[in-house]
Amino acid sequence: MIAVTFIEIFFMTETLLRSAISQKPTLENSVHYIAHTFSFLVTGEHTDNAYSLTHCFFRKGYTPPPHFHTLEDESFYILDGVIDFQAGDKKFTAGAGELIVLPKGVPHSFNLVTETAKALLVISPAGFETIFKEFSVPAQTLDLPPVPGKLPKELFQQIHQRSEQLGNVWMPEV
Repeated sequence: MIAVTFIEIFFMTETLLRSAISQKPTLENSVHYIAHTFSFLVTGEHTDNAYSLTHCFFRKGYTPPPHFHTLEDESFYILDGVIDFQAGDKKFTAGAGELIVLPKGVPHSFNLVTETAKALLVISPAGFETIFKEFSVPAQTLDLPPVPGKLPKELFQQIHQRSEQLGNVWMPEV
């Protein structure tokens, strides 16, 4: 029989409780990334890099170019609005309550049908979501930021370069 002391149980419980979290979008966990607002609900720090979960508030016209990931899968669970997805040779139009899974290595893109959309984005394994933090500013509101003016070409090049470093391949078209 294995004897476990109260002290061992206490410290095991304390460790487990510190790893459990309750999260919602707040100004403290949110950023304005270009024309969007992203709230980091769970990051790789919380999941031993297994996955990240980001609440995304998208604005039409500011989606990424066609690309694919070499390291991670992406899944979008649509909360509000309608988004067109192209994944390889498949096309999907997804609205509230629908899930789109984009496996690594599959070229994909998406565009909003509605002016705005909200989705939960799961990236597995975690890591790529760091690009959103790196090229953003702290959120001033949980609503969308002001529409940006013309984005500097240098910013676009920096995002592209960092994307490649993180295993993302941009394509001319899917």
